[in-house]
Amino acid sequence: MQSSQDSSPETRTPPAAVDARDIWVVRRDTTILQGLSCHIPAGTCTAILGPNGCGKTTFARCITGQTFMTKGHLDVLGQTIGQTDIRALRRRIGMVNPNAGDSHLANSGALVDAELSARDVVLTGFFGTVGLYDKPTPQQIARAEELLTHVGLASRIDLRFSLLSTGQQRRAMIARALAHMPELLILDEPTAGLDLAGREQVLATIELILARPNPPAVLLITHHVEELSPRTRQVLLMRDGKIVHQGTPEQVITPETLTETFGCKLFVRRIHGRYWLEVLPEAWLDLIEERPEPRQF
Repeated sequence: MQSSQDSSPETRTPPAAVDARDIWVVRRDTTILQGLSCHIPAGTCTAILGPNGCGKTTFARCITGQTFMTKGHLDVLGQTIGQTDIRALRRRIGMVNPNAGDSHLANSGALVDAELSARDVVLTGFFGTVGLYDKPTPQQIARAEELLTHVGLASRIDLRFSLLSTGQQRRAMIARALAHMPELLILDEPTAGLDLAGREQVLATIELILARPNPPAVLLITHHVEELSPRTRQVLLMRDGKIVHQGTPEQVITPETLTETFGCKLFVRRIHGRYWLEVLPEAWLDLIEERPEPRQF
């Protein structure tokens, strides 16, 4: 009998950045996650797609310990949520969400003071603080400037964060998330609210992260299949708090599975390694549940 140690590399399960088993999140009479289970490999890109309100962000917040599970078992970077120092674990995770830099929105989850310079915003990533309260080392300053250059913001290093465009702010927050060399990078709708050029700049930044040696595990949460990197290893489709399909992009991104997930009849094309959706105008009427009767004249 062949031992597990003798298994070929092809048959081994990659180490998990996240291992979720039967995760439930229930708040009063509302079930947000119901029996969610998945395995997110280390060093690869996994995408979660699904409609608004399906539980994508709640699952991300479970991973970072910001939302408490009602029941289930969740291992993150080898640590069990509920049995580990969550503050120490968070220092190993980078996270970017659409409101991360908006300190003017109440309850937005802002991570930084928007009046800091782009350089100082990235430097807060070393300390996990909203403002820059600690004195950074010369090495940290050099690293912050290197990261801003890496995400295409070399000419904006000294500019106040609030004066950056939305897309530039998002790229600066990605640089901030990379400051402490995270093992897991969670990107929750990183292109939300961006114009076409801004979106593509953020996607190019993600691609550069995935292309470098020993990348972190990347968890990309999005509504849009066209935002998936060609390097995406796994796709999870969510609906109503559950994962309804999971597998490689080729297995999961099909007209049938996406129509089921989003509740909208659509078609899929793949061009130059990226997926694109089409919704025909004839399908629009099917999306309107109640239509007024035509008026009689």
